[in-house]
Amino acid sequence: MRRRTQSRESLKEKRPAAEVRLLMSKLSLLFILIAAFSTAALAQSNLSYNTIATPANSLWPNRTRIVERPLNPADLEQQAFAMINQLRAKNGEPPLVWSDDVAKVARLHSTNMAEQKFFSHRGLDGSMVDDRADKFGLSDWRQIGENIAFIRGVDHPADLAVEKWMESPAHRQNLLNKTWTDSAIGIAIAADGTVYFTQVFLIRK
Repeated sequence: MRRRTQSRESLKEKRPAAEVRLLMSKLSLLFILIAAFSTAALAQSNLSYNTIATPANSLWPNRTRIVERPLNPADLEQQAFAMINQLRAKNGEPPLVWSDDVAKVARLHSTNMAEQKFFSHRGLDGSMVDDRADKFGLSDWRQIGENIAFIRGVDHPADLAVEKWMESPAHRQNLLNKTWTDSAIGIAIAADGTVYFTQVFLIRK
C-alpha cells in the first residue's frame, strides 16, 4: 500500500535512468483516437461529428504493456460486435444484426486508413460512409452512421475501443440507438501495429 502512495518523482529516483527512459518510450506508443458520424438520407443538415484524442497511458495504468502477440482482425471484429450487443442488452435495446454487406463497407474504410495513414470519416478520395455504401451497391437505407477509432499499444484493443466509444456521448448514441438494425465492424492492422476500427450502422428502408 505504501508503494502506491509514492509520488511519480520518488519512484523515478529509485529506477536507473535507462529503465525510466525505456518505460517512457513504451508509454509514448499507447494512445487512442475515436470519432463518430451519422447522417439521415436526404437530410445533410443532420450531420454530426465528434472527435476525441486522449493519451491512453494517463487513463488506463493497467494497460501499459506493449503488445507482443499477433492480433487477428476477424477475431477482433467479432469480439467488439459481441461486446456492443451485450451493452445494448443491458440498456434494454435489441441486438444489432451482423451484415456481411455492411462489413465490406466498414473494412474498406479501415483498410484505407491503415494503408494510407490517415484518420477521418472522409476518405482521401473525398468519400464519406454513404459514398462507400453506394460503392458496394448498398443503397436500401434510410439512415447510416459510423464510429471509427485507432489504437496502438494495448493487448485488448477491442475492449478499449468499445469502452471509449461508450464514454463519448456521440459514440454511445450510435452504439445504443434503438432504431439501428444492421451493422458490422471492419478492422485493419497497419504495418506498425496500429489497429483501425470502423463500425457502420444502418436503418433499412
